[in-house]
Amino acid sequence: MKQIIWILCLVLIGEVLWAQEGKVRMVGTPNGVYVDVKDITFAKQGYWVLRKMERETEFSPVLRVYPAQSDIDVQKRVKDHLYLFPESGVFKDSLAILLWEAWQDPVKQPQFLSLDIPQISIGFGLGFLDTTAVLGKQYTYQIQTEQDGYEGQLLYTLPKTEFAAMETVEIDPGEAFPILRFRSHATDAAPLFEVFRKERGTDTEFKQVYSTRGMNTTEQGDSIIYFIQDTTALQTLRYDYYIQGKDLYGNVGTSSDTVSLQVGGMRNVTRGFNVRTAAVDRGIKIYWEPLEQRYALQNILLYRSDNYDSDFTLLATLPVTDTVYVDQDVRGGKNYYYQLVMQGESTVSFPTARVSGLYTGIVNLLPPTQVSVYMESDFPTLSWQHVDTTNVAGFYIYRSFDSDGALRQISDFIPIEKDSVRFTYRDTSVTIGDVQGYYAVTAVSYTQSLSPLSEVVNLSIPPNVKTKLESPYQLRYIWQDKEQLSITWMDMEQRIAGIDRYEVFRKGATDSVFPDEPIAVVQLNEYVDTLSTAGSYEYAVRLVVGSNTYSALSTPMRVEKIPEKPLAPAKLRLYVADEGDGVILQWDGSYAPMAGYHIYRSSGETPPALLTKLEGEALEYFDNEIKKGITYYYYVTTINMQGTESELSEEVVFIP
Repeated sequence: MKQIIWILCLVLIGEVLWAQEGKVRMVGTPNGVYVDVKDITFAKQGYWVLRKMERETEFSPVLRVYPAQSDIDVQKRVKDHLYLFPESGVFKDSLAILLWEAWQDPVKQPQFLSLDIPQISIGFGLGFLDTTAVLGKQYTYQIQTEQDGYEGQLLYTLPKTEFAAMETVEIDPGEAFPILRFRSHATDAAPLFEVFRKERGTDTEFKQVYSTRGMNTTEQGDSIIYFIQDTTALQTLRYDYYIQGKDLYGNVGTSSDTVSLQVGGMRNVTRGFNVRTAAVDRGIKIYWEPLEQRYALQNILLYRSDNYDSDFTLLATLPVTDTVYVDQDVRGGKNYYYQLVMQGESTVSFPTARVSGLYTGIVNLLPPTQVSVYMESDFPTLSWQHVDTTNVAGFYIYRSFDSDGALRQISDFIPIEKDSVRFTYRDTSVTIGDVQGYYAVTAVSYTQSLSPLSEVVNLSIPPNVKTKLESPYQLRYIWQDKEQLSITWMDMEQRIAGIDRYEVFRKGATDSVFPDEPIAVVQLNEYVDTLSTAGSYEYAVRLVVGSNTYSALSTPMRVEKIPEKPLAPAKLRLYVADEGDGVILQWDGSYAPMAGYHIYRSSGETPPALLTKLEGEALEYFDNEIKKGITYYYYVTTINMQGTESELSEEVVFIP
């Protein structure tokens, strides 16, 4: 038996049966007549069940209920009635032992009379199910022991329970599957529910859907949320849905209104920003800002048109990590228009603003000449000359530490200085010494056409040269869910060549320094971390060039994980102690393990004050420090395993 079902039942179940002589209650179910015997003495002794139909004169025995001898007996009875009640299942050993210990405790025994859960009642002999009854017939039952007995009459029908109204609070087509949420007032809310669906526009009937579903109480405790994620729905189809409440016996009750949605309908997907173009060698470059929330996206769709207003066609499908694309299928002197669309799992974003690009053709440039390299102020320094100041807009510098290796661009665009013929560049990005450095220069036109490389020059970099790498910056984070957050930073590949990896460090806010070892090593400028414990954390990132050349740590970024409060205990109740010298406070437990509970008390004139702290799974407290003539108000809070305290429960009042 799923423990969540037990807890929901304890919180939600209302009085749905009618009484027979105060202690026998009967109700029709889809699988027979269920009879509740609210008498612990009967359950402890065992009893006979006799029955007769209308117009019959004699009672006939139909069942013998023996007293349960152990938790094993309880488990067997529950297993024998498997699937005769909704959401049924076998007891876990731990739950059976816990209930059996409570059954043996005279103080806790009366609680079983208030548990309107048929599986538990049957397990302990406080109820039975007559599966031989015929729907529509009238029956009279006798429940007898050697000393006493009860009699009750029932017309076997299936009652329809009036639960609290169910209203829609969310209809979401979802990224992959539709999501629906309904809300009902906690008072008289349905403890169980079923989901029904039909394809809209057809003459088919509504059919029950067996998909992901659940229930939870709102933080205020005044409402119940019914949650459905339909993993069986087909994309692009439109469906009608409704849910129907159901009691613990399987009888259906109030239904919600019918709602409609189209699977894969429009959902918010982040679109791209700051899209720009530039003429480059043999094409038009389209580039944009790195996308946020890339975990929710599938692709970037790039569209192009010859006209500003229409005829946009798909040009390329790109990974969500890309920030640049070069369109080489262009003609010189012609304008082209571009826009981006971000593709989610089942829908797309709104298009970006349209931008234009003009390709002016290739400009043939001569390579730089008279290139030389030398050490100056502990940095390799290049010098070169170019006489064409009309078509040249600037230069790029290339470098390699291997005579046979590929040259890689190490500089940003170096604009040409007006009226200058000779130019210099200081390589402050070099990070290793005692090697040969190989350098070359290329000229860049105003249309981003590149000249051939200059001659390659080399320099022996002394072993004492070890300049500082630039640290990553612009650290940001986005929460993906309650525990996972995505950490991103500037892509340093655009500024530093030869980056091998990034190392991510994390520490608590109270720790003085970051640990020596990183928590993660990543290749891209993003890391997804999981934070299960509330508190303050700081993150820092450093980059690594080669095998052992490190930058300094970035400026730390602080992240605050707010503790999630547990729900307050439900169904507080008071019992006067047998000796009359105190009061027993009891409450329902939680399906999740808790570290303990705090008891608060007030006399009404002052705010509630902490009375005591209970550790573990204690579900009651005996207060013997009470005085006559004073009204006492009691409250209980839950303490979860992380030490977070819930809000105060609803109050219960005791007047000695």
